Amino acid sequence: MTLAVFYLNDQGQDMEASQVERGRKASIVPQKKSKTYLYRYCQIFLAEFIATAFLMVMVCLGCLKLNSDTIPPLQSSLASGFAVATLVQMFGHISDCHMNPAVTALFFSLGKIDIITSMIYVFAELTGSTAGYGILWALTPTDIKDLNPGHCETVVHSSLNSMTAAAIELIISSMLMFMICACLDQRNTHKQDSVPIKFGLTIATVGLCAGNLTGASMNPARSFGPALWHTQWANHWIYWVSPIIAGFFIPKVYQYFFQKDLTVKSIN
Repeated sequence: MTLAVFYLNDQGQDMEASQVERGRKASIVPQKKSKTYLYRYCQIFLAEFIATAFLMVMVCLGCLKLNSDTIPPLQSSLASGFAVATLVQMFGHISDCHMNPAVTALFFSLGKIDIITSMIYVFAELTGSTAGYGILWALTPTDIKDLNPGHCETVVHSSLNSMTAAAIELIISSMLMFMICACLDQRNTHKQDSVPIKFGLTIATVGLCAGNLTGASMNPARSFGPALWHTQWANHWIYWVSPIIAGFFIPKVYQYFFQKDLTVKSIN
């Protein structure tokens, strides 16, 4: 009986020690995971913030008038395309270089990122856009500012109504989203070496076609920074609604009709 009691006591102590050890390990593992997630979130935020800020500086420099002459559409379109190509090469391996809440919506729609990560992306993109354009505008001399009222705003052409402009933005945003889905298609993996160039050419092509009509934004963040600094919100909803709709629904269309399994983890 005594031996049994001692045995049970020993067993109880062992079980208690085991439970304590398991509890200690359990408390350590989530902590390590939380640190890993926190580091990754910070990495994503910083990459997207810097990339979007650079995007705004480059794109808006490309359409900054230094005299009374009008900026040729080719100049602003190529500036946008080359800027995107350069930044995708610089930051694509870090955060996939969305620089665009609509692109983030696409990745969320495909289940490649969760809601928390999506919110971090969007917050970084909007703050990066605001900071990037703010720095550019602060460094612009007053006489140059006078030549560029409402500089870099995406505006609807006076001959278009808001619904027509929204339809145009939806079409060109859909083109961009199809491009991204094609890059994520596993059948296209042997063509991934030139993804930044493909993105740049897509942006430049769309800019040449639709830039004079709506500004060819396709990107809520690109429209947000200048609108905030110039407090100009006319038709601003177009540059959110159309790209976001394309970001959510085009990947579903692509999966349903062309390729169900978009398994490529990264586009760069």
